Amino acid sequence: MVQRKRYNKPFYKQFLRLRKNIQDRPKLFKFKKQKWSKFQQYSKNQLKIYRRFKIKDQFQLSVSKFASRGNSFQRKFRNNLHERKIFSLFYGKLKKTYLKQHILKSIKAKKSSNSSIDFRYNILKFFESRLDTVLYRANFSLSMKGASQLILHGHVLVNGVSVKTKSYILKPNDLIEIAYNTKSRNLVQKNIDRSNFWPIPPKHLLINYRTLQILFVYSNSSNLMPVFNHYLNINSVITNIKKY
Repeated sequence: MVQRKRYNKPFYKQFLRLRKNIQDRPKLFKFKKQKWSKFQQYSKNQLKIYRRFKIKDQFQLSVSKFASRGNSFQRKFRNNLHERKIFSLFYGKLKKTYLKQHILKSIKAKKSSNSSIDFRYNILKFFESRLDTVLYRANFSLSMKGASQLILHGHVLVNGVSVKTKSYILKPNDLIEIAYNTKSRNLVQKNIDRSNFWPIPPKHLLINYRTLQILFVYSNSSNLMPVFNHYLNINSVITNIKKY
């Protein structure tokens, strides 16, 4: 019997190519092949206390020190493509069509409303309002994939109703709960125990770890600067989506 070729590369190899431990996966530190050693050391350095708690402004302008370096079309294309891939992988390997649809929609909404709020803020706000993102941010799951599995198997309730769509967009004051059965609660409790409450959940989520409830209290004053544990150039993501 002829074996089929695997055209999709393993999930973690994409982290190696992009040189970033997206989603802070601890499993990366268990790989023993030599090709992972440098990447593991780099990731450990990023977990040092003074770097871990440093605020990373996602809205900063990315300007090169030297005007003649990094400005070729080929390098700009590569950088923009890498930033878009990092953004997509962080939110659960989203398809380019999905990203393009909602990023362009956020930009158009900003132009039509004439609001003073930065459209980059609206883009992050949309993706941070996804149900799977909120579960991951609250440490109810150890990864985006784990969060989507909790949702698809009916372990999550929103305002008392079971929701099985991982891309469900939450509204302010929505209440997220874990289903009232032993299996669901044990799954989430194990994830919380293994996470050691790191990374720290954002302030727009009010979490009760005893009752396993999350109150989504998003507002325009929510601080979205440190939502990633690494720098991400939002402008590069938008540029890649618009042009390609």
